[in-house]
Amino acid sequence: MELPFFNFIDTLDDDERSILKTALSQKIDRYFDSNNHLQINSEDERNQFDQLAMSLKRLSVHSNIIPADGILYQGFPAWLNEELLQKVITEGEGRRLEPLEQIDHFLGCGGLIADELSVSAELLMFIQNLVPVVVSPTGIASYIYYDQEGAGIRPHVDTDVFSLNLILMLKHEVSSSYMPSATIVFPAFMEPQSFRLKVGEVLIMYGGNVIHTRSRIAPGEIVHLLTIGFNLNMKSA
Repeated sequence: MELPFFNFIDTLDDDERSILKTALSQKIDRYFDSNNHLQINSEDERNQFDQLAMSLKRLSVHSNIIPADGILYQGFPAWLNEELLQKVITEGEGRRLEPLEQIDHFLGCGGLIADELSVSAELLMFIQNLVPVVVSPTGIASYIYYDQEGAGIRPHVDTDVFSLNLILMLKHEVSSSYMPSATIVFPAFMEPQSFRLKVGEVLIMYGGNVIHTRSRIAPGEIVHLLTIGFNLNMKSA
C-alpha cells in the first residue's frame, strides 16, 4: 500500500471508504498476539503494518487534521468539575450492578447523567474549539468495565459513530506488584504510545482512524471508563 493506493483512497466516496475501512480493519488482528501486544517479526511485516495503519488514517476525509499519533487531547478539562465527576462515577458504579453485555470486558449503556453529558453544550463547545471542522454529538455514551484479570479489548479502530472517542477514567485500582494496564495507540511509522489515565482525566482520540487497544488487566486491577462518541462533518467550524 504505497502512494498510488493512497491516491486511490482519495477518489472514494463515503460508502466506498466505509467498505474499504471494514475490509482493512479485519487485517489488524494478525499483527497482535493474544495479549494485545504488537508482534512484528520482520522489516517487511513492519512496513505492512505501517501501511495498514496509515491507510486507516487516510480513509478519513479529515485525515489532514488528524495528528500523527491520533490524539486530540489529554488532561483535566474545566467542564468536568468535582460534582459532575462524582455523579458520573456513582452512576457508573450503579450500572455495573446490572446485567451487562460481556465480550472481553463488560459494556453498559450510559445512564441519565452520562447521556446528558454526551450532548451537553459545554462539552461540545470544548471539543469544537479543538477541531477545525464541525463536530456533532452522537448522544452515545457507554460505561466500560475492565475488572477481571485478563480483560481488555482487541486492537481495532472504532466505527464512524466514534470518529472522535472521548475516554474518561472513573476508577483505577491496581496492585503495586503489577504494571497497570493502559490505553495504547499504534500510529503508523511510530512506536506504540501508552496512556495510563488518572481518575477524572480525559483522553480524546480520533478512534475511528487510529488503531488502539486496552492492554490486559493485571491481577487485582479494576478499571471503569466512560466513553462518548462524536462525529466529524464536512463543513469547517
